[in-house]
Amino acid sequence: MLLDIVIIVLRETLEASVLIGVLLSVSRHTDINLLWIFPAMILGTAAALFYALSLGEISEWFDYAGQEVINAGMQYIIYALLGCIVCLLFSLDKQKRKYLKGLMVASVAMAMVREGSELFVFYTAFLSQPGSALQAATSGFIGLSVGVSAGVIGYYALVTQKPPTAKAFQAFLLVLILTGMAMQATQLLIQVDWITVNEPVWDTSWLVAEPSATGQVLYAVFGYEATPSLIEIILYFISMAMILGPVMLLNFFTKNRNNEVKP
Repeated sequence: MLLDIVIIVLRETLEASVLIGVLLSVSRHTDINLLWIFPAMILGTAAALFYALSLGEISEWFDYAGQEVINAGMQYIIYALLGCIVCLLFSLDKQKRKYLKGLMVASVAMAMVREGSELFVFYTAFLSQPGSALQAATSGFIGLSVGVSAGVIGYYALVTQKPPTAKAFQAFLLVLILTGMAMQATQLLIQVDWITVNEPVWDTSWLVAEPSATGQVLYAVFGYEATPSLIEIILYFISMAMILGPVMLLNFFTKNRNNEVKP
């Protein structure tokens, strides 16, 4: 039980922690004050608490598929927000980068709503069992510490890089995270039969089983699926192409403009 709690808390905190670490590094390299993280976390925590307390009613929406549908919607919204952030990193107009702060606040707040609400529901149910409070608190602290540590390590690894290298890694990580979120949203809609799937295209359970600690971590950050269907694979690459296409164009025009400026 101890390991199960650690994995659950780690799974719910790791994605948000890595995302926050990457976005804070973006702030450092774009000269944006890091204080935006505090209103983002306060807003996200308050919204997560409200959402968790309303889950009983929300779950009845959409013919008792409300929780999955709303969670999927939040994931798609975060996907769009992060996509805008990645595009702004390569934007020719530096004035447009002033929108980065608002996008980062919204992204972190939205990420915390889902992750925080699920942790609240989990702990509410777990702590209702007699004699489990200390075990839950200790295990949760371990999982939380590991998740936060991953975000801190990611932040310092990025801020120590030169700006061009850091921007490339930031964009790469954000694209992986946002496509993972799109995959998670797709999987939620599959669970409630909003998307129909066929037989799995492959099965990598022999390499990394989804219920394992590694599988849970990969799912949390990158939307790992051991037995993806064809529609999941197609949607995954479409979601990646929708971001990489504009980014490649922006990067191309940026290089051309820089070459024209040079004597």
